[in-house]
Amino acid sequence: MLSAIIGRWPLVLVTSLVGVAVAALALTFPTPQYTGIAEILVQKAPASGDGALRSPGARVVGSYAALLEGDDLAAEAGIDGAEVRATPRPGTDAIVIEVDGPSADEAAARTRAVVEAFTALVSEQAPEPGLTVTTVSSASAGTSPTSPRWGLGLAVGALAGLLLGALIALARSGAPAVVGTADDAKSLTDAPVLGTVAHDPEMATKPLLSQLDSHHPRRESMRILRTNLQFLDVDTPQQVITVTSSLPGEGKSTTTSSLAIALAETGRRVLLIDGDLRKPRLDTLFGVERTIGLTTALVGRVAPESAIQATRTPGLDILTSGTLPPNPSELLQTEAMLSLVGRLTERYDLILIDAPPLLAVTDGALLAALSDGALVIVRHGRTRLDELKAAADRLQAVGARVLGTVITMTPRRSTSRYGYGSGYGPEFFARETAAPRRPRRHRRR
Repeated sequence: MLSAIIGRWPLVLVTSLVGVAVAALALTFPTPQYTGIAEILVQKAPASGDGALRSPGARVVGSYAALLEGDDLAAEAGIDGAEVRATPRPGTDAIVIEVDGPSADEAAARTRAVVEAFTALVSEQAPEPGLTVTTVSSASAGTSPTSPRWGLGLAVGALAGLLLGALIALARSGAPAVVGTADDAKSLTDAPVLGTVAHDPEMATKPLLSQLDSHHPRRESMRILRTNLQFLDVDTPQQVITVTSSLPGEGKSTTTSSLAIALAETGRRVLLIDGDLRKPRLDTLFGVERTIGLTTALVGRVAPESAIQATRTPGLDILTSGTLPPNPSELLQTEAMLSLVGRLTERYDLILIDAPPLLAVTDGALLAALSDGALVIVRHGRTRLDELKAAADRLQAVGARVLGTVITMTPRRSTSRYGYGSGYGPEFFARETAAPRRPRRHRRR
């Protein structure tokens, strides 16, 4: 527990400073108050009229202290609403009176008024004869305000911030670890980080790369991913690539679509297949018809070529999911699916398959198995380490090759820390956009 707090000491320090700042802000609003103090002595005269004054008893002294604090006496003294504090001194007949005011003079004046009103009240309405009130210490007030108490207030604020920071640190230490660096992704998948995509507020309204200007950061991210993917294995280029993720909501479909557009812009003939036969998205992203697609081609209702639709990006075609079947997994592992992919490799330079998340269903692993490799999309700060490890194990179990990972929704300041994705000058991209070699023909498995 202590190690978790010490390990996150910057967080604890920040919350403590915030607590001090909040306390300081709260202490600046109240009007400073000064305290007037006076001390009186309540005694009882002897019955014979001679001899020393006697103590009226602690009970009587306590009763008069309560009378001093009452609203009636404050009204009699002309200080309605002011708080009067009367404290009997233990073992004596003395009562200490305290009254606050906005200035030292006002506090002293209020205290004198209370003493005078109380003395008059006792002399006129004494429950028994011979009771006297003597002023031991005249009303006075210090030159420094007694409230707000800055030292105590700031200390309380710092302590509250410290406790809050400690609680947050403990909560974070108990939360599952998430992917936050490139090393996290590399160590779990044994594959490089091929690119990063920074968080983009325009993603919801402009999900496609073709909707952005040429200098947009997301376009630059896709160029870098395209380059790293091309030079990942020069001797055995990949012609069929499955793009998947651990769980939904990690940016898989938008990344796949953007990568397909980026690849088509280099002159390649690219086919984008929607392999998610449960929750397809590509038809919505590209604004194309979904009724005729992959499933209708697999069951033989139409030829694959007839189900393919062109997009607004030259060189990029799309094969939507088609009618959603009741048995997606069984349909994807048929010989018809393997034959369809092999047939389409003769027509296209590169095929990208947008597959379902690996941990949700088995479809993603099945599609990765019939591909040349898989790209795993990882969401920065959200994909858990155990989830990514489980996804990598799913791919390994079916013999699929993990080409690399793509980290999405990274903070902009963190994008350059991921190893890949920096240091590529214009001359590098000039080489990359040259006419590509035709990839090898897809092998059936």
